[in-house]
Amino acid sequence: MTAIVTTPFRVVNAQNFKEDVASSSVYVAIGKSDVWSNSTSDTTDTTPFTPLDNIDNIAGAYQQMIGMKKVTAGEVSHIVPRHTWTSGRAYIGWDSDDATIYDKAFYIITSEFKVYKCIEAGAGASTVEPVHINTQPTAESDGYKWKYMYTVTVVAAEKFLTNSYMPVETLGYPTTATVNGATSSSTAVTLSAANGSIKTGQLITGAGISGSVTVSAISGTSLTLSSAQSLSDSGTLTFGRFATTDVNYANQTAQINSKAHANAGGIERIEVTAPGQDYSSAPTVTITGDGTGATATAVMAGSGSSQTVSSITVTNKGTDYNVVDITLSGGGGSLATARAVISPPNGHGTDPISELGAFFVAINTQLSGSEGGDLTVGQDFRQISLIKNPQNFASDVIASASTLRARRALLLDSGASLTGFAVDQILTGSTSGAKAYIVEIDTSNKVLYYYQNEKTGYANFVSGDTVAGTLPNGGSATLNTSDAFGTIANGYGSEVKRNSGQLIFLENRDPINRSSSQIEDIKLIVEF
Repeated sequence: MTAIVTTPFRVVNAQNFKEDVASSSVYVAIGKSDVWSNSTSDTTDTTPFTPLDNIDNIAGAYQQMIGMKKVTAGEVSHIVPRHTWTSGRAYIGWDSDDATIYDKAFYIITSEFKVYKCIEAGAGASTVEPVHINTQPTAESDGYKWKYMYTVTVVAAEKFLTNSYMPVETLGYPTTATVNGATSSSTAVTLSAANGSIKTGQLITGAGISGSVTVSAISGTSLTLSSAQSLSDSGTLTFGRFATTDVNYANQTAQINSKAHANAGGIERIEVTAPGQDYSSAPTVTITGDGTGATATAVMAGSGSSQTVSSITVTNKGTDYNVVDITLSGGGGSLATARAVISPPNGHGTDPISELGAFFVAINTQLSGSEGGDLTVGQDFRQISLIKNPQNFASDVIASASTLRARRALLLDSGASLTGFAVDQILTGSTSGAKAYIVEIDTSNKVLYYYQNEKTGYANFVSGDTVAGTLPNGGSATLNTSDAFGTIANGYGSEVKRNSGQLIFLENRDPINRSSSQIEDIKLIVEF
């Protein structure tokens, strides 16, 4: 018995994940400030360990987390490997019979950020960069025929375009969203759920919308309108075309037109699989299949009674073909064979996500400074993870805050001196014997933030412990017995219930040092 997981299934999984991020609480988490090594005595990083997909490794990642930031719908995009058009490079024509087509350069992104599918490759390298936005595949003078798919917007390029990957844009319309809470002459609107299809510049219609109103900004469920409106609770808003003055209007129009004029199930080309022999004239090309209207003629090579079939010209693409047989008959010769290359069921340009095999998803989020104190600065991190539906500390409620502290805390006596303590020291409890890495020091509130891992062990500190740093001149202080572990009630400890939610992605990497004036631009690539 043999079986496969199909590309459409992989694409659907990617689509489901993207939609799930918009409807769930998914967080990017950072953690592990200690060096990559197997010993607490090491202070220099080794090569990052390869993450293991097992319970122990995942639990360890939870223990080392420092903080989390929620991913919004606009921070997720379908992506595909990037193939930048380069003069002198050969590209692959789309082929409905190629099982490895998605591993090949059958599409390009140009210097204008236009994306094209190669419908037919030229005889050699490509030398003419396509610039058209024609609704039909168009041949350039170098013999390459390109189908315009879409143009990557500036916003999408900034978030998701890398040297290795490019976003797949779908600027279609309309999409809808429900108002959560009435507004009175306000530009600020809260939606019932995030919708990643809503983009700035789109025109908005619906009950209560007066005049020409567009999307000024969108972040999660927070929508900003171009003008103040009074809207009813639970009212439905429809987000349609971009305004004609919007930078994306022309791109959206081109994509809509490309889709509208797609040739569903058309035969774009016919490949000669055997030239045959001894033809005195061109054989008749007969196209048999479940579609209609396709016609083609044979092009011959040679002369007299020694001609062969060199190529076949499609004179009418036809429509609605899914399966096709090509037969060559007559002409006095024999043995020539050919096969048809069929467009996707709905035609080229109707569904870029499926057509380009976008079973990759990118998440892009930015960490800015301390993010309100939830993300430690003056420290580094070596792990990045994705957590779905973590719960609030000491609760079964799924977290919804934009950022969360994930590190634990020790509250010291009010008279304790923090002199001598330093980040990355190992704390040791005199009574408990517990050990932990210091992540952050809050001198104002007498708090030591920490985490534990397999190098320190996971023993618990106890009330009244005297904790001491293990480095030379390390500090020493006694825990506050009334609130030894900095509970949420006092605003200190972790805001996340440990091990809650699902860790769905984990990356070990070289250290990234954080500062209060720095922004980390994190791009995660998930392949389905």
